[in-house]
Amino acid sequence: MPHRPPLTAARLAEIWEERPDALVLELLWEIHRLRSTITRAQQIRSLLGSGGSGVVPSTVWSCFERELDNEPCLTDKPTPRQQAVIDRIVSRRGASKE
Repeated sequence: MPHRPPLTAARLAEIWEERPDALVLELLWEIHRLRSTITRAQQIRSLLGSGGSGVVPSTVWSCFERELDNEPCLTDKPTPRQQAVIDRIVSRRGASKE
């Protein structure tokens, strides 16, 4: 399933203006955190260059590694809803092989 188009900073600001409540604020802070990680990845990509042969300063790389090491989506177990989707996909694949 394709992703929805990314939200711009302007759209995120509009969302906050439309619903300035605690839940939206919590989600916007999470989005901010994720956008920071993407910005760091872009910084690394620009340091590496188009051929991938550049040099990334160890401080930049260490910061990026720390961010990834603390990323819950890389270690979280699937939620019950996610597990149900995974189980359906696995059962379909198993049925199609038989």
